[in-house]
Amino acid sequence: MHCHGWRSIYCMPKRPAFKGSAPINLSDRLNQVVRWALGSVEFFFSHHSPLCYGYKQGKLKWLERLLYINTTVYPFTSLPILAYSTLPAICLLTGKFIMPGTSTFASLFFIALFLSIFITKTKKGAEEMLTHNHQEKD
Repeated sequence: MHCHGWRSIYCMPKRPAFKGSAPINLSDRLNQVVRWALGSVEFFFSHHSPLCYGYKQGKLKWLERLLYINTTVYPFTSLPILAYSTLPAICLLTGKFIMPGTSTFASLFFIALFLSIFITKTKKGAEEMLTHNHQEKD
């Protein structure tokens, strides 16, 4: 819609304007999250992906493109978090210290995992702050 000239605004009326229903148990919540994640992944691999769609016409602003990319890439961030969270359990179960020395190539893998988690969380906060400031100016 943004590529076709539509604008979006942040709507926060004093009186609630929309009613919705939230999942009431864990099973429904997990099903909802899986549906959202699959939709984001499908969108990422489609021809409407924010990585390339609307780029040549230049109709998406850089902040809009960044937020759309974050939405479609977000399900993939679970992979580094899963890998980083299982490392302590592997250490305890095998009795080996699996963190390599800082001079080996394998240490780059662990540093990349940590940095990807850190950047993802920092980027999410910065995008929310930028979006909020951007919406106030419009």
